[in-house]
Amino acid sequence: MTMTLVASAPSVAYGSPVTLSGQISTKQANQQVTIKKTECGSTKQLKAASVKTGTNGTFSTAVTPTLGTSYVGTFKNGMSPVVAITVRPVLELKRVARGSFTAKATAGQALTGKFVSFQRYKKLRKRWVQVKRVKLGAAVAGAKKPTMITSVSFKAKVARGTRLRVLISAAQAAPCYVKAASKSIRG
Repeated sequence: MTMTLVASAPSVAYGSPVTLSGQISTKQANQQVTIKKTECGSTKQLKAASVKTGTNGTFSTAVTPTLGTSYVGTFKNGMSPVVAITVRPVLELKRVARGSFTAKATAGQALTGKFVSFQRYKKLRKRWVQVKRVKLGAAVAGAKKPTMITSVSFKAKVARGTRLRVLISAAQAAPCYVKAASKSIRG
């Protein structure tokens, strides 16, 4: 008994769903397939979804990982290969007043004490350069569990009209998240 399992994307932004789909080797319809998950920092396998197969034994279900998660499909005594999905925190940069900004990181756990890089875009070099590193402060619970919004307010001198963004490096986002950047704003 074998089965396949693939994800619609290998990496998603926090709060975004990803579709897991596959097929069982018997190609029978109406069979119960269980999707199990193992979240970053845990060794426990938890049930993520239960889905019935359709025509040709195919199935598909949407999952929303809150941090890096590995998924596996099980059917009777068969198991699919493991599918790992990485999660990017959602970063947001706002200009509060001239030279004053707030950066927010939304994820499934508080990112207090982690550093984000406040960057400006250098047109000539066509690349982002760091203006300053800022440390994320207190976290507040978001509207939906387990969402945590970690933020920081800071001051920085930048020329008017400069493209700005915040970025969290892979090292700072680790172990349960991956590198992410905010949408750019004008300074």
